[in-house]
Amino acid sequence: MDEPNLDFNKLKSLKEKIRSENKDRYLENSKKRLEKILSTKIRTAFIGAISTFEEAFGFLWGHGSSDDKLSEEEEIMKEVWEKTRTTILNNGNNQIRSAKNEIECNTVHWDRYNVQIPITEEENKKEN
Repeated sequence: MDEPNLDFNKLKSLKEKIRSENKDRYLENSKKRLEKILSTKIRTAFIGAISTFEEAFGFLWGHGSSDDKLSEEEEIMKEVWEKTRTTILNNGNNQIRSAKNEIECNTVHWDRYNVQIPITEEENKKEN
């Protein structure tokens, strides 16, 4: 069997290429991780706000009641709420897209979680 002809320079070049590819992959994964976390946080904020509003003011449009049991006023209020809710959702989703676009314009490097455990000598080796 013929062994591949790899001299020192080829091995060094190959190592640098692999290191560069790993770094690029790490930076891309860092960016995707940040995008996912920010998307979740933004979505939680506007969906939570909608939910809170429905809990507090849902009685105005018969929130939780079937549509055939709504009064005329409740039907009108429900229509107003549905338009408002759609606007909130659209604005929130636009902000998520905007945040993702902003992240794409930057280099993101996740520092990971670092824990430094202090190492100290035993207290005078238990007093001899």
